[in-house]
Amino acid sequence: MRYSKSVLYLPIALAFLLLALVINCASNRAGDITGGAGGDESLSATGEPTMAECRQWITSSATLSVPIACPDWMPFRLGLLQRGGGAFTVGPAGNERYYLVWFPDDWENVADRKIVISLHGTGGCAEWMLNHWYTTSLTHSWGLVALQYYDPRTRLHDDDEAIYQNLEAVVGDLRAHCPITGSDIFYHGFSMGSANSFPVAVRDRAAADHLFAAFIADSGCAGLNHPTLKNAPDDALTGARFWMWCGENDISTISPTRMTCAVMRDDMIPYVEGHGGQVDALVEEEGTSHGMFEGCEEDPDYHPDTECHPRTADNLGPSLPILFEYIERFPKTHIIYLPLLLRDLEAGVRRL
Repeated sequence: MRYSKSVLYLPIALAFLLLALVINCASNRAGDITGGAGGDESLSATGEPTMAECRQWITSSATLSVPIACPDWMPFRLGLLQRGGGAFTVGPAGNERYYLVWFPDDWENVADRKIVISLHGTGGCAEWMLNHWYTTSLTHSWGLVALQYYDPRTRLHDDDEAIYQNLEAVVGDLRAHCPITGSDIFYHGFSMGSANSFPVAVRDRAAADHLFAAFIADSGCAGLNHPTLKNAPDDALTGARFWMWCGENDISTISPTRMTCAVMRDDMIPYVEGHGGQVDALVEEEGTSHGMFEGCEEDPDYHPDTECHPRTADNLGPSLPILFEYIERFPKTHIIYLPLLLRDLEAGVRRL
């Protein structure tokens, strides 16, 4: 059978056309990513804000009048602004709180993005918490946020309803100004912030738009009679995941005759699992007390002369490497981490 030349050349022409389209698409994609010649880095192929726009927004906070709960921590606040971080108010007029935000320089190049939003303890401040994360996790290229929910003027702490409303506003700000689509967002709470992780998780799972991928409970428990927990339906925590930490010598504030580890193990884990949630780990660190970033043998509030070894990038202690690996490898389940069991035991850590 014979074919005309036009029929024979047709497949060749189509092949060249397809090749040209592929090259053109690749060229356009490279321009979008690198902001190459003639490119406009303020435009995003996904339609979300670019990192350039995000940094411009964060930098603008330097002109705002944002309160500070702990004046002694103003040097850290100023240093954060110099390093490209920012501080913004959040909450209703007359009852404003604030939050701090910082993104690493290479955020736009990070494929598996993580954001940690940290909440302080009783009478604490956001600067103190962000400093803990900043000084220990710089090698991980995570976005870091800290929310202030204690008002030193009134000496009152927001309840879980107000906290969650402010967290929604914070994440809304980030989504409006920064490229965070697809990021895993982790709630971290220390002490009272940890206690609030449980009712906040109930509220988050009830919301149409879940904010958090997992909850990190550090040295604090909510009582089972907490109104939000007590009134929650049986499936209130379905889909919620928890990573818990306690120090061996930490006395529970909600049950002073018990240790925090016992309350987490005997009360909080059954509550989470009984309401459909998943506990990926309970890390019990031997020889320490209140706060996994503190490294104190006893609680300094009750033992002022106790020996403390605050965690730093050069002294992470036995627990932070486990937490950081959990965040990096998320959302893989805790089954992946079972090989860490022997290593943890050798490091003075007991795991669930």
